[in-house]
Amino acid sequence: MNLQDFVGVGASGAAGLGLGALTTGFLALMVLITIWKLIWYGLALYRAIQLKEKVWFVVLFVCAFLLGDLGILAIIYLLIKKKKR
Repeated sequence: MNLQDFVGVGASGAAGLGLGALTTGFLALMVLITIWKLIWYGLALYRAIQLKEKVWFVVLFVCAFLLGDLGILAIIYLLIKKKKR
């Protein structure tokens, strides 16, 4: 394997890492992680709106895009703010 095969030089000669450099399994894992995060942050943001907690909403909204925490902050928030039965 040479360098051109690794970086994916196309017919036009433009070098760059394309989707060919990623495996199908890696892409599937990234899609699953993204769906996981969207579900947990969506639930946490919905709960923050219901409870009219503007600060928590902003914190969760910003962290949803900036942190790679797999939704841990959202899960913690939901556990802290779970409905009393």
